[in-house]
Amino acid sequence: MKLRHNSRLARYRTPFGAVTAGTEVTLTLEVVKEDAAGIECTLRTWIDGIGEQLYPMAADGSGGYRVTVSWSDPNIVWYSFIVRTTDGFESRVGAPEGHVGGEGVTYYDRADVPSFQITVYRHRAQRPTWYERGIVYQIFPDRFARDDDWRTRALERLAHPRRGCEQHIVEDWDTPPVYDRDETGAIRSWDFYGGSLRGIEEHLPYLSEMGVTAIYLNPIFEAASNHRYDTADYMRIDQLLGTEEDFRSLCWHARALVISIILDGVFNHTGSDSVYFNAFGNYPEPGAWSGDEDSLWRDAFRINDDGTYDCWWGVGNMPAVNQGSEAIRRLILGPDGVIRHWLRAGASGWRLDVADELSDEFLAGIKEAATREKPDALVLGEVWEDASNKISYGRLRRYLLGDELDSAMNYPFRDLVIGLLTGEGSGYTARDAAEAIESLVENYPPEALDCALNLLGSHDRPRIISVLGGLPDIDALPERERGTWRLTDEQLGLAKGRFWLAALMQMTFKGVPSIYYGDEAGVQGLTDPGNRATFPWGHEDRDFFTMVRNASALRRALPLLTSAPLEAEALDDDVLSYTRDGGEGESATVVVNRSTTELRTVRIPFRGERGVDVIGGADLVRGEDGTAELSLWPLGSAVAYFHEAERLQKPLERGWGVVCHITSVPNADGRPGTLGAPARAFVDHLAEMGARYWQVLPVNPTDSFGSPYAGPSAFAGSTDLLEETPRELEAAYERFKSDGGQNSADFIAFQERNEVWLDPYCAFMAVRDASRGASRHRWPRAYSRYDVRILDDARFIDRSRFHAFAQYRFDAEWTELRAYANARGIEIVGDIPMYVSDDSADAWSEPAMFSLSATGRPTEIAGTPPDRFSATGQVWGNPTYRWDRMREDGYTWWIERLRRSLALYDRVRLDHFLGFQSYFSIPVGKEGSAGRWLPGPGIDLFRRAHEEFGPLPFIAEDLGYLTPAVRALTASCGFPGMDVLEFEDYDVRGGVKPAADKVVYTSTHDTSTLLGWTGARWGADATAEEREGLAASIMRSALESSADLVMMPLQDVLMLGDDARMNVPGTTEGNWSWQADEADVAAAVARIRSLVEETGRL
Repeated sequence: MKLRHNSRLARYRTPFGAVTAGTEVTLTLEVVKEDAAGIECTLRTWIDGIGEQLYPMAADGSGGYRVTVSWSDPNIVWYSFIVRTTDGFESRVGAPEGHVGGEGVTYYDRADVPSFQITVYRHRAQRPTWYERGIVYQIFPDRFARDDDWRTRALERLAHPRRGCEQHIVEDWDTPPVYDRDETGAIRSWDFYGGSLRGIEEHLPYLSEMGVTAIYLNPIFEAASNHRYDTADYMRIDQLLGTEEDFRSLCWHARALVISIILDGVFNHTGSDSVYFNAFGNYPEPGAWSGDEDSLWRDAFRINDDGTYDCWWGVGNMPAVNQGSEAIRRLILGPDGVIRHWLRAGASGWRLDVADELSDEFLAGIKEAATREKPDALVLGEVWEDASNKISYGRLRRYLLGDELDSAMNYPFRDLVIGLLTGEGSGYTARDAAEAIESLVENYPPEALDCALNLLGSHDRPRIISVLGGLPDIDALPERERGTWRLTDEQLGLAKGRFWLAALMQMTFKGVPSIYYGDEAGVQGLTDPGNRATFPWGHEDRDFFTMVRNASALRRALPLLTSAPLEAEALDDDVLSYTRDGGEGESATVVVNRSTTELRTVRIPFRGERGVDVIGGADLVRGEDGTAELSLWPLGSAVAYFHEAERLQKPLERGWGVVCHITSVPNADGRPGTLGAPARAFVDHLAEMGARYWQVLPVNPTDSFGSPYAGPSAFAGSTDLLEETPRELEAAYERFKSDGGQNSADFIAFQERNEVWLDPYCAFMAVRDASRGASRHRWPRAYSRYDVRILDDARFIDRSRFHAFAQYRFDAEWTELRAYANARGIEIVGDIPMYVSDDSADAWSEPAMFSLSATGRPTEIAGTPPDRFSATGQVWGNPTYRWDRMREDGYTWWIERLRRSLALYDRVRLDHFLGFQSYFSIPVGKEGSAGRWLPGPGIDLFRRAHEEFGPLPFIAEDLGYLTPAVRALTASCGFPGMDVLEFEDYDVRGGVKPAADKVVYTSTHDTSTLLGWTGARWGADATAEEREGLAASIMRSALESSADLVMMPLQDVLMLGDDARMNVPGTTEGNWSWQADEADVAAAVARIRSLVEETGRL
């Protein structure tokens, strides 16, 4: 007879995992026996406080015995199966030894078999959603950052020495921490470095750059020690850290950056040197130690007649409180108690120290007090083991059943990550890690796992970098070396390789990642005090920061990484995989190879219509067996993102097109190209060539250098593109007025259709005209920002109406051109510059949407970090967006901008697409090296646009700093990206091999021409004919490629060199002036038509 039950398979248990109270659970035991007659199967359950219950099971007709049960109250239910035969033989099926789930084991001659676990919990209607999908940063306050007044506070503290343990100030911030002990081993003097709340506040932008959404502060209340777990006064901020006003300011400024504050609550014990115990008489009122019957705290501690007292783990300066004391309960839980006071002051939640030491009743009281003050307040417990079945002091705890903790610090996660990454050769394998993951997923209520604090480092453990590089025998080292011990260069290299895998797992796992301050800066250290070194401002190891930033950005780019269910599997002893399945064909499988020496090739299920590894960028191919192959280098990783073919995008039609700004088309009258006849003639040439697309670049007004990527409006059309000359346009306006055109139905409809941008633009241009073209920053204060009354001001009314007329004319001529092109089978591809100009109607009329000061001047501007092209980076001067404000109003400004673009173009190229994922923001007046990457809107903006417009006809300019997050955002949106031949990492002479969902560009307006690039790279000694032949062969290869769309600048169509280049980034002179010759375009028609016919592009 063979018996089988697996708690993780739907065949045997439904539903999977933890269940809410009242949910019916069906349990099945499979019985394989030649003669199944005479079998009696019984489900045995055990609930602490209730005892054993037996449920007879019925045959299900398919070789199994089944029973359906439910429990009305939250509890941990333990279950196993009893099987008896008619001849008296009995066996039992329970969990594997040491486990509470998974594949069952049949036990003989044993009644106390290991049981399976079912967590029955009460659903929490109100949850801390501000926390659940964020990223936490843990700070040891004394060691993160000083402010300018730190020394004043320190001297004030030293001027009033305390009886008991001494205190001293460490002047040199970089001095490693050590314990100053006396001959008995007790701390003689605590060292303080002067870190403060204001120091944290000043570095909030740094935390925002990593995507941090919550700060967990180790204790900040008055205490004798530097760690402050020996609280002296819960109602006072420690003087060295600042004041309550400083705390409120920190909370306020953090909230402005969408960062919440979590406090550390130490409620099992206080300090012996405290208001409550007052062992040294440092406080005026008598404490419990005094024995004074009139003391408020006389019953707050359990003090024996012989002077001994209960304390935390025998540590004498941490007397344990009497949780039943009315004074303690009023202090902690009361309406004006600790919990509610500091939530009222600006905190959003509490982390409870040593939760095992707090009673279930007291924990429930804390949760009730917190949620009374803030319904979405977080209450998180320090629990070192699986918090769902923790036994402390002989009692099974109820932490996660709905009334006590939202969740706990996820030390089991930390253990499995470290076990996997450092366990090579020690027996811990990927299979052990997968089992640990499955156990967490099975045991924790989903909402508790969503709130689990997934830490790698903490103040209680050696620094994660030191762990990953290889720890020494810490017990064999003198305590003074715990803060000075460092990895060798070889060990540090190993630590970096492993750190990426750890950070990737942390940011893609279910729950909330927690970064311990300094881990992202390369801080090393062993056990305390070595793990509490100061933050190394000015000499950080940026490699670690980059890894954290990239991993956290990936988490933001794929929302399913914060919400989707998780399932783990070991692919071999070294390779762990787990999948986050978001449903509807979307999933992400994370794969890590912990081997330091071996390349591993594995296969994973292909879970969608398309797949891409967003770490390496490779497109995944579905094999005949329905799997995809991944090759992982030693310490390699992949995140296989699977999705449907259609996501938010409007599919491209196969074909080819030409990139050419309107001003570059031939014009017989000697002017730059215009709308009207010149543009229509160019459309005729494109149609004759067999082109399907014309990319016109932006048609917005230009700046003084002629660039359409920077001008006075992101909405308006450039009147320089009109067929009329400026003088003819002025004359047409006068006729329009005299004929009463402003009252025509067509003009009124145009104004109403475009009111949202047209009115501010016309007002802006009218004031600018009156100011003789001066920058808006030089205008009178009365016009420093948009006011609709400007349109009725007699000084501006005529010019504002003129600009409305000019836009009306542009709209008419543009609509005519687009209709003409569409009739000839050609779609118009436009361009949306990522940023707007500072001197624009956009910044002037919507200052709250941009990083501007109260006077309207930029405070943060866009640019690029230092790279091989610029040692100081690039500063563009455009104000960055206030994405938080835009998110609050549903991205209205961007939706209107997209609406305008979709009214102008058939398709739109999104310039600088990576800025939607993360953008580089530079404080005004600084070089690019002072900038930082900040989170963009991600897919939220495009989902909002999809709701508004349906499938989006966008092309993503995904060039530049391609991170896993940018790849993930592009893939999840479905917008085709760009493959520019000059930037390919293979030799295009051997054939053009575009990635899936990419538009091939033979060159762009910002690069060398195809002939210029190929000649410089491969044709230095070639003849002109040979250089043209090479460029032509590469062009042919591009057209023959699998890309749906191939785009060629007109310069490439005409086989022109770099003297015809349109723009050189980083320069201002000589750009945007090239114009094609009519004879050259006409001469190219037959050649190009033949080429596209031969390559199947027609």
